[in-house]
Amino acid sequence: MKLVIQFLVLNIALTFGLPQYVAQDVEFSQFYASKNYLNPAFTALSNDQSFTSTYRNQWPSIKNAYDSYFVSFDRRLKGTESAIGIYYLGDIAGEGALQKQTFAVQYAKHIRFSKEIYGSFGLKASYNTMSIKWDQLVWGDMLDARKGIVNSTSQQQGNPNEKYFDSGSGLIIYSKNMYGGIALEHVNRPTQGLLSLYETQRIPLRYKMHLGGNIPIQNVPNATKVSISPQLIYTKQGRSSQTVVGAYLTYDVFSVGAWYRLKDSFVVLLGMTNNNFRFGYSYDLSANKFITQSGGAHEISMTYSLDFINGTKKRKYKVISCPVF
Repeated sequence: MKLVIQFLVLNIALTFGLPQYVAQDVEFSQFYASKNYLNPAFTALSNDQSFTSTYRNQWPSIKNAYDSYFVSFDRRLKGTESAIGIYYLGDIAGEGALQKQTFAVQYAKHIRFSKEIYGSFGLKASYNTMSIKWDQLVWGDMLDARKGIVNSTSQQQGNPNEKYFDSGSGLIIYSKNMYGGIALEHVNRPTQGLLSLYETQRIPLRYKMHLGGNIPIQNVPNATKVSISPQLIYTKQGRSSQTVVGAYLTYDVFSVGAWYRLKDSFVVLLGMTNNNFRFGYSYDLSANKFITQSGGAHEISMTYSLDFINGTKKRKYKVISCPVF
């Protein structure tokens, strides 16, 4: 019976969420651990170079429901205010039945507007692949309440593979303790026809806005540094939108955070920074009863960052003071 329920749950997700899954982008809960994904203008804006990996397991109570992987590397070009970055994003659903992969390159130009105001402008280009294994999907007309999967389906099957190029841009303005940015995804409006043999659809533009600050509570010599960082992130793609509010509290090398996705879920986070290494764990607790029974979401991030050795030409801009998870 448990197996049948799992099939039913996954079938509901695929039946009603498949078009949305294809059109919508991956959402991480540790926004600033994967900040190059949030906005290409973040490329090498916090450190001269860094390597980040993030893993997200969504709905763990349903076997292999959703798994997402993010790996990135960025580096400031020595002697310049320019930076380059690359990342890989993989998203797998339904034991590999649905897969999305993105290979992206990024460029950012860091700018000094005045003595206290700085900025960064970023560009992104990516190559994307999508695939669906129609023979591995379970549809409602295939199920019997007692016997499980007993029938074939009348569901129309579309293209099994899709490939396309994509582009995006972003801008960040920041000062010593405040920052804000905007980003656009799918600027070239690529088309995809994964769900149909005869029709294609343009991927809708994705808009992002993020605002935040880093407020020192205790920042005196020879004392433990304590700060709080309030945050607001808003995204919109097609008819879907999401608003997230929250804050981080940093005490020495430890960070704790709490987010609320309006009408969706709560996120709690624990993080630790040890010299150049950062580790973060977060858990999504959904406000939706069905999603809550599916186990929420676990997310783990690891970052190794490094600044250039002494003697390298100094930056003409300040690094941004924002959360690292």
